[in-house]
Amino acid sequence: MVERNSGMEVAARRKVGARPLLVFLFILFAVVAAAVIAGALPRLTKQKAMQAASGESGSRKPMVLVSTVKYAPASSSVELPGDLQAQIESPIFARTDGYLKERRAELGDHVKAGDVMAVLETPEIDQQILQAQASLAQTQAALKELEADIELAKANANLSKVTLDRWEHLAQKGAVSKQERDEKNADYEVKKAQADRADASLSTARQTVRAAEANVRRLQEMQKFSTVLAPFDGIVTAREVDVGWLISAGSGSLTSKEMFRVAKVTPMRIFVNVPQAYSGMIFDGQTAELRVQERPGTVFPARVSHSSHEIETGSRSMLSILVTPNERGELLPGMYAQVRFNLSNAKPLLRIPGDTVMTTKNGPRVAVVGGDQVVHFKSVALGQDFGSEVEVVSGLHEGDVVVSNPGDFVQDGVAVDTRERK
Repeated sequence: MVERNSGMEVAARRKVGARPLLVFLFILFAVVAAAVIAGALPRLTKQKAMQAASGESGSRKPMVLVSTVKYAPASSSVELPGDLQAQIESPIFARTDGYLKERRAELGDHVKAGDVMAVLETPEIDQQILQAQASLAQTQAALKELEADIELAKANANLSKVTLDRWEHLAQKGAVSKQERDEKNADYEVKKAQADRADASLSTARQTVRAAEANVRRLQEMQKFSTVLAPFDGIVTAREVDVGWLISAGSGSLTSKEMFRVAKVTPMRIFVNVPQAYSGMIFDGQTAELRVQERPGTVFPARVSHSSHEIETGSRSMLSILVTPNERGELLPGMYAQVRFNLSNAKPLLRIPGDTVMTTKNGPRVAVVGGDQVVHFKSVALGQDFGSEVEVVSGLHEGDVVVSNPGDFVQDGVAVDTRERK
């Protein structure tokens, strides 16, 4: 009996000792379960929200940027870059050899036509002139001597003629023989031939004198070129020589050197490359506005002088040359300028942004959004391309709405939401 009670007590003690372990395990399980539930609930909530958003996004229409088709204005303006160049810019070379004695023009000087820019010493030309003058004097003296010989020859011929006539009269009376008459006739023929020969020599001598005189004048003209003059009103843009330099004439030899460069800046020329799209709107005599950064707020009047009337294949542009008075000399050669043309379009066409056009194998097409907000593709015929815009000859109407940069999601028959392009 005692042993039975003892066994029951042991079992009771074991049971009492196991209860805290069970409680601990239960509490641990409850904590783990709570942690799992606390971690899973946000994920489930987020997943449900994502599913809801995905369903909402799938039902939303794609958003596209659109532009309204409009007619181009009857008049517009375009601003193009231009290069300023002098009306005339000429290098000044010496026309005769010599040494630079005086230099009267400096870089940047304003000169008038005929102003002395430099003076050369020309010792060789001076000596050549003296030699030519001496040769001329010699030929003139020879001419006078020849003229005197001619007078003598003519006098002898006249005397021989008179003698012959007298002997002819005497021969008719039989006072002289026929032999004597023939001798007088032969003498006359000789004297006449000598006079004719002298006349011919006189013509040659006179030509020799004229040649000598021309040579003297040529050298004297070359001597005048020892004074270098400004060819026109302008600005000295280059000065390459100084006093004492040996100057060679001409511009083609290796020893010749440019002395000065003079630019005529009133009026000034402006070279503008007009893109092909605007070439038909530029004409001779058209006015334009010229601006340069160095004169902010100042507008210079310009006029189209002439154009090449040819599209250059490399740049697809037409060269136009404008002129501006530049009376105050504010514009300088080499300046960069902006030229604004006011253009008029007699027959304006519809225009759309260039990024609305899609190039396909069937030609250019655009995506048009109708009043039902559904996309429809239309084929169009295009006119001039202005870069950001392009003309539409046919296929669209004023007020049509076209899609800019249509992506792959823009398909024929797709409903879209639109936002006007700014």
